[in-house]
Amino acid sequence: MNLQSYIKELTNEVKSNIESDFNFNDGVFKDFSSFDYVNFYLIYQYILKEKKDDFFISIPEDEYRPNFFASIFHSLVLIKLFQNDFNYQNSEPKLQKNDLIYSSSRKRVFEVIRMFNETITVKYKFPKGKESENPFTIKGHRFTKINPNLSNGRNTAPNIANYELFLKNTFNEKFPFLTEFINRTLVIAEKDFFNESKHLPIRYTNRNGNISNDLPFFNYLIECCNTFQAAKEFLLDKSEIFDEIIIIGDTKYRDCFYDILQECKWKGKVKNIIAIGSEKPSKEHSFVQWLWSNQEIRIANQEDIKTIRKEKIKFEELYNNLIELTELIKQYKEDFGVDLYFVLKYLTFFYKIIVVDSNISKGMYQDYVDRLLHYFSNDKFEEELNQTFFKNDIYNRSQINDCKANIIEHFKIISETLQNKNPKWNFIVKKSKEIPRLYLIVEKKSYDIMHNQLKRQNLNNIILVSDKRIDGKILYLDKCFNDELNTENKVYVIPHLNNALLLNRIYELKGKIHVLCYEDIDEIIVNRILKNKLSDEKARITHKDRNEFVKTKITFNEKEVKINPLNALFEFDLSSIENNNNNNDVLELPKEKIVYDIVFTDGSSEKFESTKGVFLIDNNEQIKTSVGELYEGAKIRFYQNNNPAEFKRILKIFDTDCLLESFDKFAFSWKETLKKLAHRYRDTETLYDKLFDDSNRINLVTFKKYFENDSVTRFPRIKVLNAIKALCEKADLKHELIVTDYDKFVVYSKKDHSIRQQAGRLLGSDLIDYVASNRSEKSESLSKLSDEIIEKLVNTIVEKVIKKKIISDEE
Repeated sequence: MNLQSYIKELTNEVKSNIESDFNFNDGVFKDFSSFDYVNFYLIYQYILKEKKDDFFISIPEDEYRPNFFASIFHSLVLIKLFQNDFNYQNSEPKLQKNDLIYSSSRKRVFEVIRMFNETITVKYKFPKGKESENPFTIKGHRFTKINPNLSNGRNTAPNIANYELFLKNTFNEKFPFLTEFINRTLVIAEKDFFNESKHLPIRYTNRNGNISNDLPFFNYLIECCNTFQAAKEFLLDKSEIFDEIIIIGDTKYRDCFYDILQECKWKGKVKNIIAIGSEKPSKEHSFVQWLWSNQEIRIANQEDIKTIRKEKIKFEELYNNLIELTELIKQYKEDFGVDLYFVLKYLTFFYKIIVVDSNISKGMYQDYVDRLLHYFSNDKFEEELNQTFFKNDIYNRSQINDCKANIIEHFKIISETLQNKNPKWNFIVKKSKEIPRLYLIVEKKSYDIMHNQLKRQNLNNIILVSDKRIDGKILYLDKCFNDELNTENKVYVIPHLNNALLLNRIYELKGKIHVLCYEDIDEIIVNRILKNKLSDEKARITHKDRNEFVKTKITFNEKEVKINPLNALFEFDLSSIENNNNNNDVLELPKEKIVYDIVFTDGSSEKFESTKGVFLIDNNEQIKTSVGELYEGAKIRFYQNNNPAEFKRILKIFDTDCLLESFDKFAFSWKETLKKLAHRYRDTETLYDKLFDDSNRINLVTFKKYFENDSVTRFPRIKVLNAIKALCEKADLKHELIVTDYDKFVVYSKKDHSIRQQAGRLLGSDLIDYVASNRSEKSESLSKLSDEIIEKLVNTIVEKVIKKKIISDEE
């Protein structure tokens, strides 16, 4: 059975089970979709069931439909009226003198004077024209007791008439004119949900919600609040009792579910909880569940099934390069028992890049290779590689070095292959010539670079879409979901897909989606993500709790999985990236600090972290990029920190614990301690040998720079601090601050680095973003500065040309 047939059978089962109780041909039902009918039935079945766990309806994020709130709202009204009718028949209220009653046959309001057997003496409560106010007797009519405070306002008669018509159309002529409700529901939802009709027994409680005197009700069938706090304050603290509380939307229960349990269920204010949202309110609490899937909701709302078109692009050179690399790693596994497959995850950069034919693209490739070489040469990788060999009793240094050299060489070859040819970009260009307009989704950080590339190649019909917001003018992904932009005639291209969050988002784009992948290469990860998505959909539709509501079932046919020799490329754990939009940090290089020494043509030099934001001036275009992607000969504009006083003021923004002075004291202290140790051991080389062995060794050049008067190192690595402390204890320098307050050293070094990193980001990327937006878009950090300080910072932006760029040997 396919999904369309399943939804059709499910809808038929639902309707057949309850069509005798409700009129599906009139009233609110005329706009119901299958989705609405099933939700109606679920709530109907659940509410009427006696003993039950609490109920959770899972609706994937962004899957609410325009009619969803209205259908749930009316479902509740109808179901609760039906439930109250049953109880009303069993305990019809007794009339007393002075009661107000309503006659459905006469459509009038009367005041009771006296009762005798089946005869009632009444008078008109609101006489018309020449009608007498004298009492008269009536019998044989069906009366309903109504609100004794009813006033004769201009809305009173229409409210009563509309309520009666609603009951007649929804149920039948014999359905009682209910005005007092034993079975009641409390709803917490956005105000849009309520969309209340004035004549229905529904009340939205704000700070002064009272019984309205132009309505015939004694109390309200459904009480509605925007937050649980409002419900607690104005309803639950006034001894109100409800059958159930219904909370719609994760934000309405995510941070207060324990309070809802405590204040509602455990205190006996409500019998049951119904939560509707994307995530279950609590893993520990017991719920019966109905888990809607994305595709199921689409079909149930008579929408087309969303298909993601996977564009498989052949790239034989890259495929052969990767086969050779995986074979090499496989050989090491077979010959030495050494598992080096972890290095394969660092290839992701090469699958997604579409920047071509420019100095910028060369700079990007060079930066990535530089960072890889730096990583393969640093202590962390060296230790990881050594341990991999050592645990297999392989200690031959030349074998280990050959292994590392071979891996590095293969990464270089792959980089050169991509620099010479980029089939994904060729596909994008070809596609743009076939259609009037194409939307290309790119990472925020490469938006400017891609914009420049499109302009350079005169591709005016390709519209760039940033995956994250840049400013109010530039189109970004979330903006594409607006009703006026989210249309079926749009064509989107995604150069690389490797996380489930993005997949879930693009399912909501109505246009055609083309996901690019190299055949049998990153196609593997696209297949895995699509398969996991499908598995989640199947798990939802076949969840065991559905059996408590319906008999209709669905079965799925499993497709045979193709075996690919490059599967090992993506053997790493997807769980850490599938719901992570910042997947590049996970899949690409380790988060090691890469510092470049840059020499400019004017003779000056600077040290920059590779991620520092700068403007590249290319053909009079100002392109936002990062230091890592620059090349020799590039003209750049960047913030130059030449005002220590202003920088200090900026640091204080991030110093929430007021520890800057303590940081300075500790940053000065360890260097003075080093000088004392150097004096005791006569020179820095001897001290270096005393401090470090193979387990904690650092670069000697880096160590010598610690003693320079203009050293920029605030704190060294923790292993260096630990070595200094250990040697101080041996050398009887136990009163040094690094010994007496070592724990603070560890904490302060991390906090100092964090604060300066935040300040650096503000003065790098944030300041550059601000200038790029023509001073219209301030980051949260920049907003903390006065306009005067910001202008001072902007005025320190300088323009220089790069003469030389190398990775710094400073650690």
